[in-house]
Amino acid sequence: MRVRVEVCVTSVAEAVAAAQAGADSVEVCTCLAVGGLTPGPGLVSLVRERLKGTSTRSRVLVRPSPGGFHHTVDERQIILRDALLLAVADDTAGIVAGALRAEGLADMELMELVRATLNGRELTFHRAIDQAADMLAVLDQCIVFGAGRVLTSGGAPRAQDGAPVLKRMVERAGEKLVVAAGGGVNPANVVELVERTGVPEVHFSAQRRVPATASGTSMGKSFMVEPDAAKIDGVMNALVKAGLR
Repeated sequence: MRVRVEVCVTSVAEAVAAAQAGADSVEVCTCLAVGGLTPGPGLVSLVRERLKGTSTRSRVLVRPSPGGFHHTVDERQIILRDALLLAVADDTAGIVAGALRAEGLADMELMELVRATLNGRELTFHRAIDQAADMLAVLDQCIVFGAGRVLTSGGAPRAQDGAPVLKRMVERAGEKLVVAAGGGVNPANVVELVERTGVPEVHFSAQRRVPATASGTSMGKSFMVEPDAAKIDGVMNALVKAGLR
């Protein structure tokens, strides 16, 4: 079994670090502090350019606002327009999106429309599934509307805590779609997580805080972030040593 590794990135430097470490893919987003939001087109374009010639592919998060996943009419329009613009601008990246209806199941109508914009590119249903009323029912819906992948922590704050549900999801999905585990994945727990659940892919961010350089008026943050290459290497090495890569 070869476990694929995806790194969630918010900068070109993070994407390059992930590629240099041998990550299979990156998910490009912004605002990780709120769970990730849709990145700007400039970032998406430059990441794609810098990853050319590497074996690392890119996916792009489409999520218009923080909070829950019961989107307003305007937010639904933004998701559709962002997905369409990304499909026109970049025919190689997959899209990561998700939405729920009031009853807590997947917004099938919206997701089918999103998938229709992608011209055959991969659609990942993201961690909206972790807030679903019935995660296995939403997994079944994802299969119906043609998602190729689901990103989930098994409904828990950390994937390690959601391992029993992740195992059931992997078994239920079979060969129909990929279940990727995300949420608190790190070098110390990645092997145990894979062995307990059978997930074929793991997803995590790799940033570390560094003091901000004082320069003029404060803009609110007292720190900056930079790629945590040691974390990526640690996850990769742990998987290699366990025979999982």
